[in-house]
Amino acid sequence: MFSIKKSLSLIVAALASIQVVSAEYKNYEECIKPGDFALTFDDGPASEYTEMVLDILKKENVKATFFINGKNCMDVANDPEAQRLIKREVDEGHVIASHTYTHPETGITTLTDEQLTSELKTLNDLVFDLTGLKLAFFRPPLGEFNEANKRVIEELGFTANVLWNLDSNDWKKGDNATANYFKYLDKADPSSNSFIALNHDIQKVTATSNLQIMIPIIRDLGYNFVTVDECLGMSAYQNVNSLENKGAAVNATATNTIVPANVTSSTPTSIVRSDDRSNLKSGAETLSYSLLSLIILAFITLFNFN
Repeated sequence: MFSIKKSLSLIVAALASIQVVSAEYKNYEECIKPGDFALTFDDGPASEYTEMVLDILKKENVKATFFINGKNCMDVANDPEAQRLIKREVDEGHVIASHTYTHPETGITTLTDEQLTSELKTLNDLVFDLTGLKLAFFRPPLGEFNEANKRVIEELGFTANVLWNLDSNDWKKGDNATANYFKYLDKADPSSNSFIALNHDIQKVTATSNLQIMIPIIRDLGYNFVTVDECLGMSAYQNVNSLENKGAAVNATATNTIVPANVTSSTPTSIVRSDDRSNLKSGAETLSYSLLSLIILAFITLFNFN
């Protein structure tokens, strides 16, 4: 029979060999459950329209997801009003996620690994100082990314590359955001379809008309409004394990100036665009344990103790 010392050594060895597979950074363009509808807003906060969007969402009792920038329409690090808007988003039960710090004009495929790291880390550090939350969801500006980008993003702990399957095109002059919603919804059914809808809380048409028109209609069609973490069944934050704890208290105020990444051009490789949906599949965090080995070793230890 094994000695107690030897049995314990085997258990320690088995525990050391347990393989924990962290959440793989994957692309998502729809919810995992039919009938769910996730409203998402990019590019904010904006001094006028973000407030209006939040007022509408509050009135309609809808929770949404905001993919924010640190220095796009507002300089969040140095603007108390921008900080207040982000805190309001969190306080009212919305989810916040990363859209890079400066929203590079040409997207992220022209950035070096170091520049992209700076874009993401600078925003995450700023948001953490403001809210105590560490962002886990990301949406690339322009919806474009390449494999090098994905490696950097995953290394920084992000778990979801959140794209979309309904585009309001609210930013596009001459386009009709409401008509664009109907174009997608007319072909869909809540019993078999779900949506992640792309909007911008910096656009007047979204803040003053489209949102107020579409929310009651989407409800009447039988869809259930969700935040992206509920949509995907994943935590929106790297330091919050449960969906129930997503509304963490805002606990700090940024006081230091944040230096944005310097963006220079480099050659993009294998760009994936938001409308390339051939391989966009939902995934979930997995844990792999060597359970059989632990059970066997536990029995060995038990019998040696007796």
